[in-house]
Amino acid sequence: MRALLNVAPTPEQLALFSRIKPGVEVIRGAAGSGKTTTALLKLRSLLTSFVNRKIRQKREDPIRILLLTYNRTLTGYIQELASSQFAQTGDIELQVSTFSYWAFHAIGNPTIVENDTRRRWLRELGAGLDLSMDFIEEEVDYLLGRFLPADLDDYLTARREGRGGTPRMSPAARAALMEAVVRPYLKRKADNRVLDWNDVAVAMASEKYFAYDIVIVDETQDFSANQIRAIMNQLMDVHAAIFVLDTVQRIYARGFTWQEVGLTVRPENSFRLSNNYRNTKQIAQFAASVIDDLATDDDGTTPNFASAMRDGPMPVVLRGCYGDQLAHAIKKIKNEIDLDRESVAFLHTGWCDFLKDRLAAAGLEYIEITRQSEWPQGPENIAVSTLHSAKGLEFDHVFILGLTAKAMPHGEGTEDEKLIALRRLVAMGIGRARCSVTVGYKPGEESQVVSSFGAGTFEEIAV
Repeated sequence: MRALLNVAPTPEQLALFSRIKPGVEVIRGAAGSGKTTTALLKLRSLLTSFVNRKIRQKREDPIRILLLTYNRTLTGYIQELASSQFAQTGDIELQVSTFSYWAFHAIGNPTIVENDTRRRWLRELGAGLDLSMDFIEEEVDYLLGRFLPADLDDYLTARREGRGGTPRMSPAARAALMEAVVRPYLKRKADNRVLDWNDVAVAMASEKYFAYDIVIVDETQDFSANQIRAIMNQLMDVHAAIFVLDTVQRIYARGFTWQEVGLTVRPENSFRLSNNYRNTKQIAQFAASVIDDLATDDDGTTPNFASAMRDGPMPVVLRGCYGDQLAHAIKKIKNEIDLDRESVAFLHTGWCDFLKDRLAAAGLEYIEITRQSEWPQGPENIAVSTLHSAKGLEFDHVFILGLTAKAMPHGEGTEDEKLIALRRLVAMGIGRARCSVTVGYKPGEESQVVSSFGAGTFEEIAV
């Protein structure tokens, strides 16, 4: 499967390469602005500087580079892109990984509590609170990932960065969560001699295992504060650390400020990419409409469809049963898409087995890329993926079918954190498309996300 059409620098990206200095840099930008490729192109420039410095210092060890992202699918994609930028030699060592895989092996492969066990513990402990069980799980993840163990009480008064407005967590509600759930959960882990994934990050933040010259963190908005602390603890004294992010695309219950993780971000070490090089104007406008009323912080970039460089067909919203949505999509692929030159992605929220059966019956070869750590090298140009695993990727044509309330549950009210996250997730999925996007729902069973689609930004077809 093709990874990317072009990694040649744009004029906007070239302006970022004039600063080749050690230290921390932040690259912000909306979907389609080329943040990831900018970071990889900047890496190529940084390497020249660091290799020359190594020669001057007569260092015998290689320049060590770490590229981190948040899921295995994107790791494989970035590995493919990075390998096209430079060849690894004895002077350069490149590691591309997810944070969890990298840190887990660094600290000696500890015993991690099973997800089902962890969920059961949290639900048992939180049963007496007037909060949904899904919310309790996410809030515990959030606070443990944001604060170091010695600072957990800061949660009681801190602004809940990266979280929505409902349910409201008053000081009393926070204290109740801490006493009823968080502290007993920590004790239960200790009694059972197991860690969770936040413990892995804390261990890396507390002890130095590596000494990297260059680190690039892609999709930083979905990393926790403790993960950022852990990364910064594994750097050489003289280093380059590049954080690539857009909080508008945050899809996990995480949030932090640069100051609290010990980093200073000023205009001279932060950059914002504004032009959209991936989407057509029509796709960009459709994606922007899904999230246009959501709050944006300094690390978020509101999608600007006016900056898109190309025109294309209107996005299509299919209205009908899932099987009919899929039949329409397969007909479009066979009649309108050249699979020898163009890539297709089905980004699903469920019904995956039915989808794969229908593709196979239609004689359409596909590859499943969810959680795959290597980018597929075969001839198949149709990818099947969850929406989450499509983060950071791009395809010529994208289908997001079956947007039902059952597959995408959330709470009540427009400020519900789960609904906000789902809107961002769907907008992100739409933004993966270069040429066309098709979305589908069944009337009467649709997710509330569908109601956020902007009038006049799509063509609706009954199937």
